[in-house]
Amino acid sequence: AKGFRRKNGNPSLGGACGFGLFGWEVMRKRTGRFRGPRASCGLVVGVVAGGMLAALVPRSSASGADIPETVAWQTYAITEALVMGRDNGAGNRPLAVEVGEPDNVFLAGQDLQFPFGSGVRTFYGRRMPDEGGWEIGYFGLYGQAASAGARTSGDTFLEAPGPLGYDLTSEAQGAAATWNSTINGAEVNVFTNDISRGDVTNAWRTVDWLVGFRYVGVEESATLSIVSCEGAGPVVPYGVRTSSNLFGGQIGTRGRLDWDRWALEGWAKAAVMGAARTQFQDPVVDWLGEPVPGRETASTASDGAVGFLGDLNGTVVYRLTDVWGIRAGYNLIWIGGTALAPDQWSFSADGAPMNVRGGGGIFLHGANLGLEARW
Repeated sequence: AKGFRRKNGNPSLGGACGFGLFGWEVMRKRTGRFRGPRASCGLVVGVVAGGMLAALVPRSSASGADIPETVAWQTYAITEALVMGRDNGAGNRPLAVEVGEPDNVFLAGQDLQFPFGSGVRTFYGRRMPDEGGWEIGYFGLYGQAASAGARTSGDTFLEAPGPLGYDLTSEAQGAAATWNSTINGAEVNVFTNDISRGDVTNAWRTVDWLVGFRYVGVEESATLSIVSCEGAGPVVPYGVRTSSNLFGGQIGTRGRLDWDRWALEGWAKAAVMGAARTQFQDPVVDWLGEPVPGRETASTASDGAVGFLGDLNGTVVYRLTDVWGIRAGYNLIWIGGTALAPDQWSFSADGAPMNVRGGGGIFLHGANLGLEARW
């Protein structure tokens, strides 16, 4: 019973992370949209399992005077490079179909798949052992780009679906779609912490319980171009853009085990957020370059919704000195409630109001590698 008291440790970190990983694995299997490799989750599962087992080992409380300097640091700074893959919860809408046979789809929304992209994450914070502290953080993932195309030959021709299809094409035999995305985020947290020492493992354990504010911004654009046999090349592409700004309260827990020159760290965070979403429609022209009636001017629409963010991390740290350490780990991040650009293409030609198509989701998975300084 002693090991479960708040003063001497709480296994909630392992349980929360393990439950989140289980939920994401179930979602990936059922929907088929989240194709992050199982092996990539293995590191996080192992880290969480180790932290959970460590939390169950009886702990000895320690006073501030007993805590070594490598554990009782008061200021920390972290800078990490990120390499992240991405799976999307976008709808699999037809983008190019056979002329006269709309059920024969040549190009669809989920043909647009992102390769791994790069980004950065930083944290800076202050704390007092066994008392608490504060931190600020930034997260950015840049230059994500996906593209897909389709071509026909012989007497088979394609067009965009719906009433707009004929205006965009005339006996077309090629279509191309592109999708670009940038993600930026920030967080501000305050936390309390416990520091204790394992009676068996002799490792120092730190558990932070945090609450704060989190923001995520997703900026995207997408274009669809049809190559007409009768034209000189691609028509002016049909372009859409979206902006999703999510902000709200965040809670979470973070645990760290320190022994010798090694440390094992992990966190689980969740945020329920308000989502302000906007979509922009570019003017549409036909294959002759003439404005399409009802679509000749740009338009925009906005709405609000509820979003969600889940953030799991497992990291191994090797201390080079008492201050500097190398960090390497793995991350799973889910961002829900966004307006994804490909969902905004509208193939109506009557000029009807364009509403925001929301409910999109982004699942990010990938590695972090960087440096930490603690003093």
